[in-house]
Amino acid sequence: MKYSLEVAPSVTRQASRVYIHRETERKGAGERFVAALAECYAAIKANPYGYQLRKGNFRHAQLRRLFYRVVYEVEGDRIYVHQLRHTSRRVSRRFGP
Repeated sequence: MKYSLEVAPSVTRQASRVYIHRETERKGAGERFVAALAECYAAIKANPYGYQLRKGNFRHAQLRRLFYRVVYEVEGDRIYVHQLRHTSRRVSRRFGP
């Protein structure tokens, strides 16, 4: 089955802020973040049920070599990305740890 990935506008804004912050800290770090995020999205689309089910219907996919995770849920042939979060942030009531 082919899945479509729908990213919430808040996730896009968060990713943009992370990119700017990382690129400001060290040249090229923002680009590595974007590449890791794209790789994570591709892995989710290839195998959306391959990640651990957390709170409710939400699944968490870890970005490779970075302390960020993507929180998403699968409904039919659509994948909804709800949150991009740093792993050291407080636990979300809605999305879980």
